[in-house]
Amino acid sequence: MRVAELPIGRFPPLAVLPRRSSVMDVLLAMGRNKVRHVPLVDEDGKLSGMVSARGVVDFLGGKRYDEIVVSRFGGDVYRALGDVSVDIISYDPPFVFNDSDVREVIELMVERGLGALAVVDKAHRVVGIVSERHVISLLADVDTHVKVKEIMTPEVVTASPMDTLQHCMRVMSERRIRRLPLASSGELKGIVTVKDVLAYLSKEESLSKLKSDRDAVYSTPLVYLASKPVITVEEEADVGEAVNHMKKHGIGALVVTRGGKITGVLTERDVLTRLPRVKGVEIFLDEAEKRIIGSRVSF
Repeated sequence: MRVAELPIGRFPPLAVLPRRSSVMDVLLAMGRNKVRHVPLVDEDGKLSGMVSARGVVDFLGGKRYDEIVVSRFGGDVYRALGDVSVDIISYDPPFVFNDSDVREVIELMVERGLGALAVVDKAHRVVGIVSERHVISLLADVDTHVKVKEIMTPEVVTASPMDTLQHCMRVMSERRIRRLPLASSGELKGIVTVKDVLAYLSKEESLSKLKSDRDAVYSTPLVYLASKPVITVEEEADVGEAVNHMKKHGIGALVVTRGGKITGVLTERDVLTRLPRVKGVEIFLDEAEKRIIGSRVSF
C-alpha cells in the first residue's frame, strides 16, 4: 500500500514556505495554521528544508534566544523575527516519495523518532506531509494488551498556572518537551502545548506588543494560554483506550494518573516508538481496511 493511497496525511500541506523566508514567516504560518512542521522549498517548489515548532521556541526563548535575539538584537524579539532567515533554525528534511510503501513510512518514523515526514514526487516537489498524528489515526480501535504505564514517559515536568510564557519556552527548550501540564496544590489546572505558545505569539495583539514591550508578552501567565480541561488516562488502562481518547479529542498527549495523582505523560511519539518495542507486541498492516493493528500476542 502506497502513501498516496492512505487516508492520512495532508495533501498538500497546510503551510509551505520559500527557503528565503524569515523566522517571522514561520511563526505566522505555524501559529495561524496550528501546525508543528513547515516544509521549505526552493524556486522550483522542490524540498530544500524543514522547520519545526521546537526550532521556533528555541529561537524565541531557548538557547538560540540568548545566542541571537539577545546577543545580536539586544533582546528586540520583533526585529529579530523579521530580520533573521529561517535557515538558522531549519534542518535537512526527512522525506518519502508519494509512491513509497506505507511500511517504509512507519519504520522510518519509529526508528528515527520523527515527528513528521515531507512527501515528495519524483521531481522532489512537495506534495504532502505525514505526521505522528496521521499515523496514530490509522491505529485500529482494538485492545493492545499493553498498559499505559508500560510505555508512558514517567518524568513529568510541570509548571504553575502563574509561571510566565518566558519560563515555559525556556523549560520546553531545555527539556526538549512540547507540553507543560499546569498544576497547583497537586491538582491539574490545564496544559500548555507548543502550539498554544506559537498561536499566542502569532496573534496581531501579541506581535504589536512585541514591537515596544517584549516583557508585557513574555510575562503572560500560562493560565491564559492553557488548554482546559486536561484529558487524563489511568496508568492501568489499555494503550488502545488511550489512543481512542487522543483521536476523539484531537490531541497528541494524555496526562497519566493513578488515583488522581500525576504519574506520567503518554504522547503520540510514545505510542509510535515504544509500543512496537514492547516484548510480545506485533504490528500488522491491514491493507484491506487501511488500518494498523498493534497488539501483544505473547506474554
